[in-house]
Amino acid sequence: MKYFIILTLLFIATGANSQDKKKARLSVQYVNVMNTEAYLSLSAKYKSGNGFEPVTDVEFHVYQKFAEDSLVQLGSTTTNETGRAKFVLSKEQDSPDLKTFVIKLENDLKFSDSESELTIRKAILTATLETVDSLNQISATLADGAGQALPGQSLRVQLQRMYAPLIIGEESYETGDDGSIIVPIEETMPGIDGNLTFEVVLNESDDYGTIKALVNAPIGTPVVDQSTFDKRTMWSPPSKTPYYLLIFPNLIILGVWIPILFLIINLFRILNAKPNKL
Repeated sequence: MKYFIILTLLFIATGANSQDKKKARLSVQYVNVMNTEAYLSLSAKYKSGNGFEPVTDVEFHVYQKFAEDSLVQLGSTTTNETGRAKFVLSKEQDSPDLKTFVIKLENDLKFSDSESELTIRKAILTATLETVDSLNQISATLADGAGQALPGQSLRVQLQRMYAPLIIGEESYETGDDGSIIVPIEETMPGIDGNLTFEVVLNESDDYGTIKALVNAPIGTPVVDQSTFDKRTMWSPPSKTPYYLLIFPNLIILGVWIPILFLIINLFRILNAKPNKL
């Protein structure tokens, strides 16, 4: 009877604890930057009294499914302060033409167990810069893992910028029967040393995820460095203070303190002077 009561209390405590746990909502995206890296982008949030809030500092386990019930753990990743995490895939993990990833949240103190599954097909995106009749253009081709063209897919061409990419041409271009698009570059853009980096993007496809191909092109207008960091200006660092700000304030300080020191010296002379005898 005593053991039965203990087990009952443990069961009730476990049930109450599980009810107190929050439910995390997980979003997973597959991103492949051609010839650079492939990774899973995770975003987790939960619903609270103030709306949806990020799931921060929580570890998610990443598995790859090879059969109906065969899971191989690839590793784990932890969300940051915005509820996001990135899990980089190795070449072996990313090599199958059809791959399924399972992301699990397990044995967490704050959140109940949950999982999300993502199935992705392999796609190959190539992009090059071409010059035809003095006109620069981006040529891109999208194919599946077997090298067969993928027609009817929406590709976007954009230029990398510091804050957000700049769309080139139309919002998107649909691949033709040969899986390719051609986008003319009609405007000259500024770039450091004249170098520009274009991106051709297949964005969040249900079958292939997000695929990016980068094109480095020295066709921009060189940016003229107008920085005054190495010049002596009012807003420069202390080591670059203008000379007149160093000279005149110091002259004023000396002009004030030299008479004061002279008066102090004379006062000491007066105090130490011997009175004259009449």
